[in-house]
Amino acid sequence: MPHVIHYEDDIFIIDGLVRVICDASKLEPDPEVIGDMVLAATRLADSTLRRVKDLILQNDHLVERQEYVRLLSRTTRVLSEALSDILRPGSPLAQCIASSADEMERMASAHRAAATELRDLLQEATGENASNVDLVSGDELSELLRI
Repeated sequence: MPHVIHYEDDIFIIDGLVRVICDASKLEPDPEVIGDMVLAATRLADSTLRRVKDLILQNDHLVERQEYVRLLSRTTRVLSEALSDILRPGSPLAQCIASSADEMERMASAHRAAATELRDLLQEATGENASNVDLVSGDELSELLRI
């Protein structure tokens, strides 16, 4: 029996993880309490986003491929922005993750490039100037996907 990949569910979970990282970048969490978790969540989000992106880009025949690409583009962009916020001098978590700052900067740069690549791919596929504006908010999406 072939393995079925539930892309939308995977992207939803990754997006939730990225939102935690984004929240950590905007708040003032205690680095001693939250710092290691943010670093671990960042590494997990990075590797998982790359894997799902590769799977989606390899399969041109996905029915909802454009929607997946749009969601990935947005989530990837949000992660790169959150990492940039965490790395900025004066950020509460900057000192805690200083030993991994180079790794996180590479992640932020790679995700900025990936978001641009995905946005360009989406524009080519739709033939129009696609936007990253959601038609459904994150809260509405959560409610719609509630089981």
